Amino acid sequence: MPEFRKDIILDEWVIIASERAKRPEMFKEEKIKIENPPGMVCPFDKGNENMTPPEILRLDINGNVIENSNPDWQIRVVPNKFPALKPLAAPGSKLYGIYSIMDGFGLHEVIINSSQHISHLSNLSKSQIRLIVDVYARRLREIKKDPRIESLIIMLNQGKDAGASLEHTHSQIFALPINSPVLEKELRGTLRYYRRHKRCAVCEILVFEAKENKRVVFENSHFVIIHPFASRNPFETWIIPKKHYPNFENIEEEEIQSFAECLKILVDFFYNELSNPSFNYYIHTGPLHTKTDHHYHWHFELIPKLSIKAGFEIATGIDICITTPEDTAKFMKEKLKI
Repeated sequence: MPEFRKDIILDEWVIIASERAKRPEMFKEEKIKIENPPGMVCPFDKGNENMTPPEILRLDINGNVIENSNPDWQIRVVPNKFPALKPLAAPGSKLYGIYSIMDGFGLHEVIINSSQHISHLSNLSKSQIRLIVDVYARRLREIKKDPRIESLIIMLNQGKDAGASLEHTHSQIFALPINSPVLEKELRGTLRYYRRHKRCAVCEILVFEAKENKRVVFENSHFVIIHPFASRNPFETWIIPKKHYPNFENIEEEEIQSFAECLKILVDFFYNELSNPSFNYYIHTGPLHTKTDHHYHWHFELIPKLSIKAGFEIATGIDICITTPEDTAKFMKEKLKI
């Protein structure tokens, strides 16, 4: 029968509708491949560097910083050509009648994940994905030097249904002068749990999930892949570091390798076993200049576009997940043979 399940971090209810559940294999369906229009030149392809704003960083295949004129690059970081945030805007709020307003200060960067015209991370090797993760950490550490930036989100939109505007695989970084509403909810939730139990909520999740072993998909030396107990979406997948620390920028070299292994496993699974659905992924990391050492635990979330939110979800804020995380985790483990 259906269940209400409470997310102990966000303190919110979701419904696991087992009587409406689809079997995990039913999410596999034919997808129409998104092609670039005939004659379109991709600005992210090698040789078209002049089509992007002046770059921030250029790395070769070994992760070495190289000159902007060097054509043998693997990853480039550039400002977004159509940014949602602008570094020259003035931070700080002001009143507009009864309202508070603030200029759109911040950073909006694009990480071009490959010099080749590749549309999916699954087509990259684990070492290439490791380099992408390394760039995430490098940019976060550099951006953190600006005291005006308080929080940062690293994300990737895969596929048209996930909001990708260009086929060429790329990630984005948004740096904000405030904490986002999602981060604020997570901070409040984890702090509330810590004050009640004197323990980190995510660390508690790791202990319980390891004991039950119903929603754990994979683990290596440093990370665990799970389908969360209170999943809001079919095949919602998290990567959680075993070590408790709040900020992704503190990731160590050996952890980068382990994280890349997990990320490669995930993108290969969705590409090969679920016919390449669109998805979004995010790295949720703690505030840059506020201490949250005891209660916040950074993590990664991947949300595939396998269902559509309807009126009930929108009206109530209670998500209905049409399959169980236990079934999807089992299905993923069987397909991965791990």
